Amino acid sequence: MNPFVYLAVFLFILLGCSSSLLKRQVPTKNIQVQGHRGSRGTHPENTLSSFEEAVSAGADWIEFDLVLSKDDVPIVSHDATISVDLCLDARKKPLTRLIPIKTQTVKQLKAFDCGSVPNPVFPEQKTVPGQTFVTLEEVLIWAKRFPDKKVRFNIETKTSAPQKQFEPNPRKFVDSIVRLLRKYHQIENSILQSFDFRTLAEARKMEPSLKLSTLFDKPGPICKATKELGATIASPNLSLLTQDMIKECHSLGIEIHPWTLNQESDWKSAISLGVDGIITDYPRKLTTFLISSTR
Repeated sequence: MNPFVYLAVFLFILLGCSSSLLKRQVPTKNIQVQGHRGSRGTHPENTLSSFEEAVSAGADWIEFDLVLSKDDVPIVSHDATISVDLCLDARKKPLTRLIPIKTQTVKQLKAFDCGSVPNPVFPEQKTVPGQTFVTLEEVLIWAKRFPDKKVRFNIETKTSAPQKQFEPNPRKFVDSIVRLLRKYHQIENSILQSFDFRTLAEARKMEPSLKLSTLFDKPGPICKATKELGATIASPNLSLLTQDMIKECHSLGIEIHPWTLNQESDWKSAISLGVDGIITDYPRKLTTFLISSTR
């Protein structure tokens, strides 16, 4: 065979291999997936069925919200009131008024069904009748069902309420959370995040080893504020992301996990800017996208 043919074949193979290697070496492989309220896009939010789907989908973190009940038990709920749009009462009837969760004991909360009503915002979400409010302790116990998987939690403290009297004391609220994380040996597997930096400051004093994340929905000194609180993660709204901001945070040892990204175009945009993680209502779709992007 002509030596030039040998050379051409060699270069073709070399370039082909190099192309495959470059294709695999994309930054998507290091993106952490956070299942927002579990898997809100496909299952009733902040329920065990939603959390189970997020774990099954391969999410790195389950993100959920906490409020306090009347008996000061941390309850998984995004809102301080029982949703009139997503929950049914003990008779399986639609709610006719807002009920502050702080006025209900755990036993009373268990009577509500928050899995039977379809969420019109998420047409792919399937109903799971019988899903009700769960406590943080129940979630931590539930996680033991997956010994072969590392279930990690991103816990958001919700302190706003329709009436001032129902707003929790930040220190008391955080103490109730930290005690449970210690009891179930989940400090190292958890993040505490909040818009209310008072709870993060209390957590820093109570349990310095607990990871903290600052939430932002408005422009501001994101990196500086996060660093001053001793947090190592900042979670701004997608609209606040800029490459310079991300570079600044990275220089301070702060990761960026924006919320809530549900479209492939947004995932690509965020990844190209250099984010470390993505909070999404569709953890299965995101993990599938990240895997396909590394092939």
